[in-house]
Amino acid sequence: MASRKPFGPAQGKSGGRCALCGKAFEGKGGVCTACSSVPDPASASRRVAERVRDRVMGGETGGFVCPFCRAELTWENLRTYETEVTIYVREKIYACPKCRAFLGASSWHTEG
Repeated sequence: MASRKPFGPAQGKSGGRCALCGKAFEGKGGVCTACSSVPDPASASRRVAERVRDRVMGGETGGFVCPFCRAELTWENLRTYETEVTIYVREKIYACPKCRAFLGASSWHTEG
């Protein structure tokens, strides 16, 4: 039984000539990065990381994202539980409506 040769550059081979412009390049594939019109992967991952950070922290408009289940949250759909710790201290607990994960708490003193 004859084995098939893979299409394109040989497996494990790094570098070669670009199929579009003919220039030598380093890396795998048949087209250099200048001809592929693909942005630098480091900048793409940095942009995605910044967008995820902004969504999780609530910096981007449109709400924020639960860090546990990735559900989109807004102040309108955020689940809250308010309790009276003592007669002068109240506490509000924030939770995700989808997975019920604890997201934070606030506490304040009231006047008698």
